[in-house]
Amino acid sequence: MKTRYLRYAMLVIILGLVVYLALGYSSCSFEAFCPFGGMESLWELATVGEFSCALGPLNLSLLLALLVLVLVSKKSFCGWACPIGFLGELSGRLGGKVWSSRPQINPRLNLYLKLLRYVVLILALVFTFKTGELILRGYDPFYVIFSGLGHGTLGWVSYGILAVLALGALLVPMFFCRYLCPLGAVFDPLSRLGFIKVTRNSEKCTACGSCSLACPHEIPVQSVLKVRHRDCTNCLECVDACQESDALKVKITL
Repeated sequence: MKTRYLRYAMLVIILGLVVYLALGYSSCSFEAFCPFGGMESLWELATVGEFSCALGPLNLSLLLALLVLVLVSKKSFCGWACPIGFLGELSGRLGGKVWSSRPQINPRLNLYLKLLRYVVLILALVFTFKTGELILRGYDPFYVIFSGLGHGTLGWVSYGILAVLALGALLVPMFFCRYLCPLGAVFDPLSRLGFIKVTRNSEKCTACGSCSLACPHEIPVQSVLKVRHRDCTNCLECVDACQESDALKVKITL
């Protein structure tokens, strides 16, 4: 559990900073720290040399920095820094206590549902590129939550979306991250290449399955020697759950 305490401490600090910005205590908007804004600004920047709407250089800088981080350490941003991912993980843990038996998603259906995040990515980029406006703000949980239903949100529609996402997170761990996060879709191809990853020593592993059960994304850690899965956030829950000394380790490897 020691790793989780450290990770949660970092996530609480980051969440607090985002709330601080959202409450207007800084001249810089919380939107400036959204790395996906860097993706949304690319077309406008390339065609007319300007950033779309409320976006700016910081959004693009964060995106580029995170793409480098993904190549180094997979989706560690998602597990160690993303406030929406943090809220989703907490909701998933709460759901585990509320539901005595959580519904299980068929593995094939789970794979198909993950394609939705690519659909969300394409829609977000197409609408932003065509209009020059962030017209999907009202559907974005990051903006809806931290803006307090600010400009561009959709009233009860935005409330309804948050309610669906909250219920989904209670039923399926990391619901938004798994199925709908467009930034996760951007990271996916590079995440498989990240060279800091969890590795399994098959000689010391007893195949008890504790690591796979602990994984928020239900990655079958006990079945692989190196966790190259696109959804791995290097949260190290699997390493903490392992009862065998040195059966799971974090290594720099291809």
